[in-house]
Amino acid sequence: MNNVWEVWPSALTQAECDAIIKRAAQGTPQSATVGFDKGARRDGSYRSSTIAWLDAYRDKDVVDRLMQFVHSSNRTNFGTDIVAPFELQYTEYWGTAQGKYDWHQDVWLESSRPFDRKLSVVVQLSQPDDYEGGAFEFFSVQQPGASFLPRGSMLIFPSFLQHRVTAVTKGVRRSLVTWVEGPRWR
Repeated sequence: MNNVWEVWPSALTQAECDAIIKRAAQGTPQSATVGFDKGARRDGSYRSSTIAWLDAYRDKDVVDRLMQFVHSSNRTNFGTDIVAPFELQYTEYWGTAQGKYDWHQDVWLESSRPFDRKLSVVVQLSQPDDYEGGAFEFFSVQQPGASFLPRGSMLIFPSFLQHRVTAVTKGVRRSLVTWVEGPRWR
């Protein structure tokens, strides 16, 4: 692995970001949960955000656009056996609710599923001055910092890296998150 993570500054255009937000508004917003499948639960002290799901098949143009960057990053940095994302999650962290997501990983290694999440992708849909707080941080590795602040920036990293979003104290932080899956880790 050449880099622990990679940022593509302003990977998506303003128009692409606007289109994703508009599509997400057509979905049904719900409170975010913690955990997987039957073990999923609401825990506002650990994760406080609103999510909506985009359809990876209906919104194939978004998936194709993201995968242009993912394939390049994977070839250069990660070398994992990947197929595609099957979920697209739009997330809003509200300052009025101290929106956050504490330390977590995006993998579920105890799963009996025939695939694993390999790479996580986060797209910044807000302008940096739309909110305060809401920093994306990794545990024990270099931080993306200001390189990941511009609207349309994309962060790609191995799904097993522990990370968090600190509390948003003012405004709204919007992002698109997906997990690129592949055969089980060997």
